[in-house]
Amino acid sequence: MEKQIPIFNTLKELSDWFGLPSTELISNDFMLTEINQWNKNKLLNAADNYKANFFTIFIINEGSATHLYNDEVIKLEASSIFITGPGHYRNYKFDHLTEAYFICFTENFLTNYCFYDIYKEFPFLLSESFIYTKADPENYLIIKNNTNQIKQEIQRSLDQKMILIGNMLEFLLIKITELFQNQMHPFTENNNSIVNTFYKDLGGYFKEIIEGKKPEQLKAKDFADLQFLNEDYFSRIIKNKTGRTPTAWINSRLLVEVKMLLTETSMPIAEIANLFQFTNSRYFNFYFKSQTTLTPTYYRKSLYKS
Repeated sequence: MEKQIPIFNTLKELSDWFGLPSTELISNDFMLTEINQWNKNKLLNAADNYKANFFTIFIINEGSATHLYNDEVIKLEASSIFITGPGHYRNYKFDHLTEAYFICFTENFLTNYCFYDIYKEFPFLLSESFIYTKADPENYLIIKNNTNQIKQEIQRSLDQKMILIGNMLEFLLIKITELFQNQMHPFTENNNSIVNTFYKDLGGYFKEIIEGKKPEQLKAKDFADLQFLNEDYFSRIIKNKTGRTPTAWINSRLLVEVKMLLTETSMPIAEIANLFQFTNSRYFNFYFKSQTTLTPTYYRKSLYKS
């Protein structure tokens, strides 16, 4: 029987799977944990890969580790920083790791506790690959000290703790950008990227429609859910990489399929409207005219004009 790969949509699910104490989970959206508290038995087999719907910053102070990322195997060394975004299969094998930190945070955390338009300031957060760099001692010390400050803040019980942690995370990201902008190594994206998977899912969805299977109507959120991703993050990735929103892609593909049926078949317009699950022909006519300035009937007739 094929082993089912865990998919974690929340930090609590990940925390429970690794057997971490509840105190490691600061909120539903942020976690900082020292590596020596992880249940290492969970991380010794490649078959134990998991998929996560959040960001991870892995900071190694002393020792080494192996990172399993989709189909890649990467050796991580001391004084290195490794950043991954949501939506990828991953796992870690701790070779001889004595001191390291995991910082995990969600799209929701960035939205609520970091400054506006954080993705414009730190575009690498939208990378579908990952970022890995080995820092020189002086620069690494800055990162390590900043991480320790976050850890100290976590131990406080102030009402504004999450806002302060958000500010410190921003500072950490700034330092990563400033210190390592010439050393960052984003690995090449593969066929399992979020954009490519979206294209495949979109094609499969419309294939079912054309075949008359009448699948449940899918919107941007549904395509995000298919990849176990936060809708906002999914939409940012698609827009950032393609210049168009998921909704725009869905609408564009719908129009292409409709035009194909109008052009290459004699299917009645009412049947086309029903095939694509429009409420009625009138609404379908309104939609098509808003996209093309022509009604479906006139569009079809215009194809045969000399």
